[in-house]
Amino acid sequence: MATNKNKKGTSPSKKKKGNILPFLVIVIIGFLAYKANPEYWQQGRLLEDLKNANKKEVKTEEVVKAPEPEKPEKDPDLIYDGSIKGAKTFPAYVLRAVNTYDQNFYVFRGIPKTLYLVYPKGAAADKIASQLQEGINKREMRNELAVKTLLYTSKDKKSQCEASITTQFFCEQCDRKICIINPKKAEFLVVSPSSQAALAKAVALVKSGEWDE
Repeated sequence: MATNKNKKGTSPSKKKKGNILPFLVIVIIGFLAYKANPEYWQQGRLLEDLKNANKKEVKTEEVVKAPEPEKPEKDPDLIYDGSIKGAKTFPAYVLRAVNTYDQNFYVFRGIPKTLYLVYPKGAAADKIASQLQEGINKREMRNELAVKTLLYTSKDKKSQCEASITTQFFCEQCDRKICIINPKKAEFLVVSPSSQAALAKAVALVKSGEWDE
């Protein structure tokens, strides 16, 4: 009876086992090599990943700006710097107090800028007020400039200054000074109680238009 053998006398099953054995040996050697030095293999993988990452397109990340801190709101009842150097704003509480019964109504609601003198009664105050008015008349600037006085004695100063909110404000800000009032801007400028200096400043401001811009 014929047997299932090849010419060399080996069976097919033994030949198949012989072909698998070298593969298993390679796998075992590779596994043992990894176990012996796993960092080597990990570093190799890491280098490969970095190499692949360099080939990718680099995209610029959007920069997210931090929100700017909110500016604190201004208190309208405080005095702030005005629109020109040296000028100050009228607080809102003073402007709210202006009415037709207030002796300073036209200072705030009129068209001319007012040179407001707050000073003790006497010859000095009369002279300053007179010189201011004469200077305005001489320059024919009655439509642009006006004069207002609050003259007091030591006895009646408190009652005069407390007559209204506006007079109290002028007593605080302009005492023994001249305040140039700009109703259009709701601002005032404090100058020395010199009629010549105050008039020169007021005329210059009117002619330049700087305080009306």
